[in-house]
Amino acid sequence: MHARDDARPVGQPFIIPIFLPHMGCPHQCIFCNQRAITGQSAQTPSADQIQQAVRRFLNYGKKRPSTTQISFFGGNFLGLEKETIRSLLGAAMPFVQAKEVDSIRFSTRPDTINPESLSLLEGFPVSTVELGVQSMNDHVLDTAGRGHRASDTIVAAGLLKNRGYQMGLQMMVGLPGDDDDGAMETARRIVELAPDFVRIYPTLVLEGSQLARQFREDRYHPMALAACVTLVKRLLLYFNTHHIPVVRMGLQASDGLTRAGGFVAGPYHPAFGHLVHSEIVLGAISSELDRMEKRPDPLTIFVHPSMVSRVQGLRKQNIDRLKHSFALKKIVLLQDAHLAKGHLVVAGEKIILP
Repeated sequence: MHARDDARPVGQPFIIPIFLPHMGCPHQCIFCNQRAITGQSAQTPSADQIQQAVRRFLNYGKKRPSTTQISFFGGNFLGLEKETIRSLLGAAMPFVQAKEVDSIRFSTRPDTINPESLSLLEGFPVSTVELGVQSMNDHVLDTAGRGHRASDTIVAAGLLKNRGYQMGLQMMVGLPGDDDDGAMETARRIVELAPDFVRIYPTLVLEGSQLARQFREDRYHPMALAACVTLVKRLLLYFNTHHIPVVRMGLQASDGLTRAGGFVAGPYHPAFGHLVHSEIVLGAISSELDRMEKRPDPLTIFVHPSMVSRVQGLRKQNIDRLKHSFALKKIVLLQDAHLAKGHLVVAGEKIILP
């Protein structure tokens, strides 16, 4: 059995995470400290622990999307011992058989994908595989200590596609030796591989990582938050143009990052994705105002209720920037539930967000 024949289209499934911090990794990349990210130490979870974790999420009362997946994150899944792989999948499988969960997914390194490793998945309801690509530039990969090449990603993507798996590719921005042009080139090469979805992560300096030492020795300078948001906005718009969903931008807020000592430096924000979307909205409104010969003041903007925060920006920064840039005294936001979420009406002119 390869990928599940009834695998559903990629949307935003309800993810039940099982963290395997740094497990299966042949070495530690310079940016990595999975314990700081997950707040957990490296220890293979038992079948009982997995089943308890899944049951806890399933019993959570909040209404879930139609698709639910058990996900093994944080390590190099196919780099684990064969028996460990089978044991972990075997612990998750009964929930799929009972139709409580739709399928299983995991993340792994590109250089662990080969016919032999994929044969281990036969008989298990795995539908989605994520690859930690990080960059498609071999120099950047070498500098980051990844230990694989861009060519490994190309081969892995082909194998996953041929076997019918849904494929997600994860990229990073701000790695040592990389720049904005390099990130855009990685995005272009990722598009050529036709993934089902993408994640974009800023490079952060985490305590216990090699990058932390380089930062303290003034040999690595992380991206500023504003510059990182602008770059990730460009990447998001590029992937949108090619109809590839970006399902996450930035690391999730976690105890490991927010507690004292986990996070050292870099473009971290608990609402990083919101910052990116807000900058897209600001750019769209600014472009429309630039086209107007005469701008009304007060300026009225109609917006779907769910989009108000993106239009306002964090701490209403978008409103302040619009007032300053266009010499406006007042901006009025009016909610209109009949508007599509991606539409705005600015001074009577409809804007469709990219």
